[in-house]
Amino acid sequence: MLIQYICRKCGAKYSKQQYDQNRFCAACGSFLLPTLTGGVAEMVAPKTCDVPDEKLALRRAAESLRQKVVNTKEYAVLSENESKPQQTEHSAAEGWIWNTEYTKALELKSQLLDKFKNIALTDAIAGKTVSNEHGECYAVSSTCVSNFKTAPYEESRRVIISDLKIIPGIGPSRERVLKEQGYKTIEDLKSHPLWAKHARNFMELIEKKQLRQTQSWLGQRLPKSHPLIHYLAGFCKNDDFAIVDIETLGLSERPIILLGIAKPKKNRFCVSQFLLRDIQDEPSAIHELVSQLDSDTSLITFNGKSFDIPYIKQRLAYYGLDAPLDYPNFDVLHFTRRAFKGKLSDCRLETVEKYVMGITREIDIPGALVPNFYDTYLTTGNVGPLVAIVEHNKQDLITLGKLFCRLYEEWNL
Repeated sequence: MLIQYICRKCGAKYSKQQYDQNRFCAACGSFLLPTLTGGVAEMVAPKTCDVPDEKLALRRAAESLRQKVVNTKEYAVLSENESKPQQTEHSAAEGWIWNTEYTKALELKSQLLDKFKNIALTDAIAGKTVSNEHGECYAVSSTCVSNFKTAPYEESRRVIISDLKIIPGIGPSRERVLKEQGYKTIEDLKSHPLWAKHARNFMELIEKKQLRQTQSWLGQRLPKSHPLIHYLAGFCKNDDFAIVDIETLGLSERPIILLGIAKPKKNRFCVSQFLLRDIQDEPSAIHELVSQLDSDTSLITFNGKSFDIPYIKQRLAYYGLDAPLDYPNFDVLHFTRRAFKGKLSDCRLETVEKYVMGITREIDIPGALVPNFYDTYLTTGNVGPLVAIVEHNKQDLITLGKLFCRLYEEWNL
């Protein structure tokens, strides 16, 4: 059996000599993966030990990934007397962490490495290996108590149709005049000689609970942080919601190493997490997450419109796969900024969790340090850092679900 070194992004092939000189593709910069193929004799990798070919491939792939992670630092460590960098409205993630967070996280990693030395993954994190047509990954399931509750449909309907500015052509001044004339709701406008057509079209969406179309309509008329978009959650059944959060090795074109999903079920959150034991598990883990979604799904994410969902699509495309991911998406980051900007030092999920919801995490790491922790796992084989990553992701999912409900208390409608 022969070995070629193939770029997983563009498919370019390299010899062992070329691979030894540079483990990244000269064409696109992505890492090369050793692949068993037929080929010319000079590409044969001589066996100098009894290590199986697939283990040798994994070791080399992990080293390529480690070098890519180490060589690019996507965050700054700030002391508490420094000002945090200005974050743009569309930035995918916070590019900084406080020095105290950084130091505490590294201390935690050291403790976990000691605690889980020579401990198997199955003993450290309760779960099981799952298989599908794309390979295998490690699945972790858990539940926790939850009082997930959105505004009921009738309340959502009342609040939404009371804003006449949803109708194209109606601004604040015209809305004020119309309400003085007795047109209190969009439903009332169905009898207006000028606005009747738009009003009837919109009310049809409301009465049929057409979430996707209504969300698109509101998105064209209102800021994405507007509370009325949050109130659209009243169109859904609780079972339709899927809270999604991912952990990656960077902000672009690097593997997703953990995909988490939480679903409200009666008075509980049912959490499923799909973990990569090595980078070759990625397509399988993505498939497992996508298979949890159906045509009635509505997503709840934190910056998911700009980061999580586009990132999953990017990784699917990387493997030549496709899946429907254009579900209605309630991006809680935008609502959070509207509700708490100026009241908190920042609107990171951990900050809101601590100062608004009074939750303190026992085991946690800043999201920016997830690549560091996973790299330590790859290079040492010690599963301790994975414990922190899985717990971080799980807590993000649970907090996100609670925050989604908590935000109703912030709107003065």
